[in-house]
Amino acid sequence: MPLELQWAVDERIDGLEELLSRVCEACFALEGVENAGMTVRIASAEEVRTLNREMRNIDRETDVLSFPGASFRPARTAGKDPARVRRLYDPSLGWRNLGDCVISLARAREQAREYGHSLAREIGYLTAHSALHLMGYDHENPRDRAAMRAMEERAMALVSLSRTEESSMTDQQLYDLACEAMHKAYAPYSNFKVGACLLAGDGRVFQGCNIENASYGAALCAERVAVGRAVSEGARSFTAIAVVGSGSQAWPCGICRQVLNEFSDNMRVICGQYGHGFEAMPLAELLPRSFGPENLGVQEDKHGK
Repeated sequence: MPLELQWAVDERIDGLEELLSRVCEACFALEGVENAGMTVRIASAEEVRTLNREMRNIDRETDVLSFPGASFRPARTAGKDPARVRRLYDPSLGWRNLGDCVISLARAREQAREYGHSLAREIGYLTAHSALHLMGYDHENPRDRAAMRAMEERAMALVSLSRTEESSMTDQQLYDLACEAMHKAYAPYSNFKVGACLLAGDGRVFQGCNIENASYGAALCAERVAVGRAVSEGARSFTAIAVVGSGSQAWPCGICRQVLNEFSDNMRVICGQYGHGFEAMPLAELLPRSFGPENLGVQEDKHGK
């Protein structure tokens, strides 16, 4: 079993050790690392904050902390550096110990409620996130973040915990709802109607359409109307948005990309022309080298190191 699970809280979750073992195995298999393992400690918010302050000089709570057993060179994750991984072999464990993961149970519970899924699923995701950190992955820039997110989702899919699988909304359904919203657009000046449908992490959807104004600067894009509706209903995290234009594809404008980035690590952007299908790409590709709340130290990445 490639996992040592430690409990530093009174609560226990049945079946969690088996689940996290499968999550770790999936991450290691995707990276091509054999006979490897890690320690996962389920801790209180106070313990995690203390570790964050003492080990990283950051005096605030976070959801997960990762302490790698080895430092991998940039662009060389564990799968590309087998010699360094071999040196991590621990004879007392019988496998290569990649490092330690500490998860705040309180924050995991809070985020599970926010995203609308189970506590076990959230802890599984945080474990996958940490396992990738231990193997040299990071999210300091959009390119690295996209690569790490893709690995996380592949691992979660392998253990049937994919958020996509949990959601009943497909790209086609989001596109259809965006088309529905487009017909409600108020666009008497340009006659270019746009509809949007935003998918929240908890599975709710929010539609929006463009609203023009005789004073052109007061016009609102469909994407920002959808975000405004969602935020007013308490949603704060989004996984996908579909945008449809009446006369051509309507990829989000610069300010809409910035607004979407405020509430998403790297949401899926589905864009199409009414009656002509759609295509999709990650937000990070539409807004590379983005500036967000984490740059101001106001709100850290929900799955930070």
